[in-house]
Amino acid sequence: MSEVFFRSAAEIGPTNTQIDQIKELFQKIPVVEEGDLVAIKIHPGEYGNTTYVRPVIVRTLVDLVKEAGGIPFITDTTVLYGGKRFNGAELLWTAAVNGFTDGSMNAPFIPADGLLGDDSVTVPIGGEYIDEITVASAIAKADAMIMISHCKGHPASGFGGAVKNLGMGCLDKTGKAKVHAPGKPDVDLESCVGCGKCLQACPWDAISLVNCKANIDKNTCRGEQSCLGSCRFEAIVPSEGHTTEIQARLGEAALGPLKLLPGKIGYINWIFDLTPGCDCFNFSAPVFAGNVGMLASMDPVSIDKASLDLINKKIVEEGCMHSITDVWGIDPRIHLEYAAKMGAGNMEYSLNI
Repeated sequence: MSEVFFRSAAEIGPTNTQIDQIKELFQKIPVVEEGDLVAIKIHPGEYGNTTYVRPVIVRTLVDLVKEAGGIPFITDTTVLYGGKRFNGAELLWTAAVNGFTDGSMNAPFIPADGLLGDDSVTVPIGGEYIDEITVASAIAKADAMIMISHCKGHPASGFGGAVKNLGMGCLDKTGKAKVHAPGKPDVDLESCVGCGKCLQACPWDAISLVNCKANIDKNTCRGEQSCLGSCRFEAIVPSEGHTTEIQARLGEAALGPLKLLPGKIGYINWIFDLTPGCDCFNFSAPVFAGNVGMLASMDPVSIDKASLDLINKKIVEEGCMHSITDVWGIDPRIHLEYAAKMGAGNMEYSLNI
């Protein structure tokens, strides 16, 4: 049973701010040693998103790492969809626009998988679905990592926290495509009007018009599904049951960074601004529940399971839904269970309040 430390949002006030809480929780994840190159893994938010972890929180972590003798850098990876983080240059630009600059952080922001999202280290993991995974180089070659994850909903996994940050956020494009492989959609030809909007949405040029109908090249498609949201006629159809396998692959892939940095990753889950969608969305929808607080642990599965339990408790108290599963109709415990099965962590935890 792993230990998870919790500080409630209800306790926040003038003498107990989020900064005070993050300082206290940092002491519970002692992974930084003198001289360590320390990756501070964040999600800087897509351009237009406003609910990612605030820069002042990340800056506090930078200062804490330095006080502990580490050499911090802030990092994230490029993405599969065609937003403003598709390559390293755009990722740096978006991070800067959203407040993560060398000047504000007193530490550099480094795209972990390089300019084109292909700079990585291959790690054998021996999963049921994935035999080996590619972890972004700047993370793979660091000495330690502090991962701070914004907990919220997600259309593919139901919930995004530490395990998703490991099994997706720490991978290069090839690794992300392996996790997304079951998500390659089909086209409902009767609904398709041949407008071409989906062609514009796909950064991989995997969609073409054949006889005035959209046609998806499954060999080129990466399964990231940005084309779904581009079609107002709902002609792009996801494969049945794809979210279950994506979650399984996500849980398996989480083992990759853990094998490269055994015992040297500390996790903080930031449960504020509980939006239905992830920070990859270029907007921030209204929250589905009130703020919960922050957690810290050395176990990514335990911290996510504790986060889910606290979020569900909040949902029940507010009477808005039965659980976070109701947000997307997806049970997020699946990817946690697969991560636990791989040895990434423990579903059982003790909560230290």
